[in-house]
Amino acid sequence: MLDTGRKIQAVARLNAWLTVEVPEEEQGAALRELARSNGYEFGTGRPCTLMNWDELRAVAAHPLVTIGAHTVNHRNLKRLSETDARHEIGDVRRILAERLGEEPRHFAYPYGYASAVGCREVGFARDAGYVSAVTTRHGVLRAEHAGFLHALPRISVNGRYQSVAHIQTMLSGITTPLANAGKMVVTI
Repeated sequence: MLDTGRKIQAVARLNAWLTVEVPEEEQGAALRELARSNGYEFGTGRPCTLMNWDELRAVAAHPLVTIGAHTVNHRNLKRLSETDARHEIGDVRRILAERLGEEPRHFAYPYGYASAVGCREVGFARDAGYVSAVTTRHGVLRAEHAGFLHALPRISVNGRYQSVAHIQTMLSGITTPLANAGKMVVTI
């Protein structure tokens, strides 16, 4: 049995291998082979934890819900050709409009960190017609972000900082300069 530290190291190595060494177009096959070699076969149906289109339409109909886009295949856009990156960003907008009856207005970049989204990808999101797009750069919105609507920071509620106290602290803005080398306005 691996101790927690070794498990974390193994996951970090696997993540680095997938996100740096394996081309984006080959990641699905690499993951399937990795799973198969460890005795796990992927099923043919969708996992029951994912929503189907009927469930998504029901949620989208609620007046407090906004459905945004997040690419077709969750690939690192910066590692893709221009054609493929534009396909990922634009086609998901068309798919969601077709399935939900309304085009998504907002976009979230897969991964969202510096090696996954830059000026080129921001331009693609703007060109595709999105009103705004968020990265995973840590920060709160400020008036200065008005000129960077396709490269907005966000507060991530991802399992590490789930308590109300942590979220209130992040929303206060005090953690933004701590996470960004002193910068209060975070874009790409």
